[in-house]
Amino acid sequence: MNNTSIKTKDIEMKELNSEHLNTVAGGTFTPNTYSKAMYHAIGISTKYQFFSGDEFRFMGQGITYDQANEMVKLARKVKDMINSGARDNNVIGYSEPAFIRSYNCQLKLYYGLVWDGQPGYDY
Repeated sequence: MNNTSIKTKDIEMKELNSEHLNTVAGGTFTPNTYSKAMYHAIGISTKYQFFSGDEFRFMGQGITYDQANEMVKLARKVKDMINSGARDNNVIGYSEPAFIRSYNCQLKLYYGLVWDGQPGYDY
């Protein structure tokens, strides 16, 4: 037997969840699920970092990566619903009062938050 071979009985495998990976690995080379512009469009501020995990804030309050992604999914669903059948210039965007009111109804139900309509930014 070769002395450099690995004995499988001596190796203990452990699986890390995404929270542990953020702590251990910090930032990643892979992009976030959504673009920075998408996060900003619905009021989520971002702080992208190289060596530590990216940070997200909504209305001055820290939120997790998963919460930021859930809020984007929710925003997209709301936008799809209020624009059902709309075309071209009739499409309601993320910064318009009709979207903000509709989105706030959902945010209040799911998170207890109300968005002031201001876009997010890099901090």
